[in-house]
Amino acid sequence: MNKELINELLEKKNYTSLQKELAKAHIADIAELLDELDPKTTLLVFRLLPKEIAADVFAEISSESQSDLYVLVNEKELQDILDDLNFDDKIDFLEEIPANVVKRILRNSTDTERKLINQFLNYPEDSAGSLMTIEFVDLKKEMTALQALEKVRSIALDKETIYTCYVTDSARHLEGVLSLRDLVIAPPEKKIKEIMREEIIHANTLDDKEDVADLIKKYDLIAMPITDNENRLVGIITVDDIVDVIEEENTEDFHKMATIGKIDMNVLDASPFFLIRRRLPWLLLLIFVNIFSGATIAHFEEIIHAVIALVFFMPLLIDSAGNAGAQAATLMIRAMALGEVKIENWFRLLKKEVITALPLGIILGVAVLAVGYFRGGIDIAVVVALSMIAVVLVGSTMGMCLPFIFSKVNIDPATASGPLVTSIADIVGVLIYFSIATWYLNI
Repeated sequence: MNKELINELLEKKNYTSLQKELAKAHIADIAELLDELDPKTTLLVFRLLPKEIAADVFAEISSESQSDLYVLVNEKELQDILDDLNFDDKIDFLEEIPANVVKRILRNSTDTERKLINQFLNYPEDSAGSLMTIEFVDLKKEMTALQALEKVRSIALDKETIYTCYVTDSARHLEGVLSLRDLVIAPPEKKIKEIMREEIIHANTLDDKEDVADLIKKYDLIAMPITDNENRLVGIITVDDIVDVIEEENTEDFHKMATIGKIDMNVLDASPFFLIRRRLPWLLLLIFVNIFSGATIAHFEEIIHAVIALVFFMPLLIDSAGNAGAQAATLMIRAMALGEVKIENWFRLLKKEVITALPLGIILGVAVLAVGYFRGGIDIAVVVALSMIAVVLVGSTMGMCLPFIFSKVNIDPATASGPLVTSIADIVGVLIYFSIATWYLNI
């Protein structure tokens, strides 16, 4: 979609041509455009959309744009949008809007739909139940392949996905699963019970949605059946919803690694006061952590006065310790998040980290040897080289171990990265550097 052309048509108020351009555009591109416009222009463009794609675009735009639209559109337009939304997208929208508007929408819903909406809104925020949709294809095992295909054709337009079908009994207990491909290639007279697979990967409504995401990734599923405590099929979670969960999870991990905490809004929309509240606590804590670094330097004040050249290399060595620790911590945090390593693997990984960090330290030590020699002579060069080897080795092993320690005490391992590991490495780096200098220079 040509955004320059769209903006030009908007400026010229050439709405006929604009409508034609929008009809040719991809839903995701239209949603991106609407998110960039002011609320009144968003409403104008939204009303120009063909009815058959309006609901799909509404589901793709940001929650902020959805909120702007629900304020500006009339009740009939809002109801038309909601009627065309997939059930899970409708739930997502209702979770974002004020309670009084939810009540108004519920008044205009059928008894069955009202009951389902209330049930979904009552699931815990991070549970599989809050994410699932009820729009799936369910079959009976007594059906023939031909009968099943006829049912799929008759309901396909109203379902989230038809590529995986689920077999249930009269009480909705999940009995089997089969793909649309299996159904299409099966002989028409063959029974569903002969085609379906009884080994089913499924999750419970109260399972954490991140655990569901891990299962879908592990087994390469396009949808995951969700059951209640009595193994009754109540919904499915599709892979497109899981992509959003993975994005949220990664964003949350990045925020934790930066010691910011969870932010549930666009940074552009966040107020300075909100950002201050998120960032200040850890910054204050790290100030007191870094006081130990200053106290360590003060402890070695005598050697600093005796060999002033040592001060030149202090930032270099401290930063190297922090960088090595941050690298190791990031590798471990990501591996733990992907399930590649468990807490019981820590000793094996510790040995591997030592084998990796020691050559890295030696190479970096050799690299600073010449600088140390020209800046302070051979004695300073040796102190700097030995210190570099030690700080890289200690910083790396410390960075590798911290995520495991945090996990052991039920703290998110992602916290053990960024500013925290760097601050701790600073203290350790200073202690190692001046201890080696005191020992080698015999001061």
